[in-house]
Amino acid sequence: MLKTLLMTSTLTPLQQLMFSLIEIWQSSGQSQKSFCQEKELAYGKFHYWYRKYQEYRSPSSSGEPFVAVTVKKASTLETVPAGVLELVFPDGRRLVFNQVVEAGFLKTLLG
Repeated sequence: MLKTLLMTSTLTPLQQLMFSLIEIWQSSGQSQKSFCQEKELAYGKFHYWYRKYQEYRSPSSSGEPFVAVTVKKASTLETVPAGVLELVFPDGRRLVFNQVVEAGFLKTLLG
């Protein structure tokens, strides 16, 4: 499963490594604790990444599909109409724009 995700996603190398370790653990039959000991991985760090992995696999609890945002070059930017833009961050925070938003501002905001 992760191989497919890696080929079609923008995971960082650290995310790729940790998600791969989680999938190795899942197929190992070991407890999390023994797997972490064997790999010399802090148990707390493993749990942190396991939560991230679960969020990545199921990004929305509302059942809506995850939609990646791509910001175009400045020369092709357009204005987004008022009241139609809502950003949902991976941790569940939402940012709703109730006025006209320039795409350049969004590009700066999202870095």
